[in-house]
Amino acid sequence: MAQIDIEILQPFAARFLEGTNLTPAERAEVLRIAQGFACKDSASAAGVSPETIRARRKRIYRKLDVPGSAELLAKLLALSLKMLSKGERIEVHPVVAAQPTMAPQQPAMR
Repeated sequence: MAQIDIEILQPFAARFLEGTNLTPAERAEVLRIAQGFACKDSASAAGVSPETIRARRKRIYRKLDVPGSAELLAKLLALSLKMLSKGERIEVHPVVAAQPTMAPQQPAMR
């Protein structure tokens, strides 16, 4: 399945999720849902099991009061189109993947 560029999706998703009580992991999952990630692929990207992603998605749907991903995407798309039709300025920020930090090495004991 084709995936939507995260740089384009991010501003719309941020507005869509304003005022929600989703955790950071759930917010990241909403982006992966909107990008078209299957549970298995999302689990791999998040470094968790597919069962964790399924449970997370159920919580997201409950918190956003939608029955599933199709309805979530429909609401996100409706908001996106509304924003664009009003001529709202959309700021696209490049998404930079977090790089693992290396702990400073300790001098060897002699």
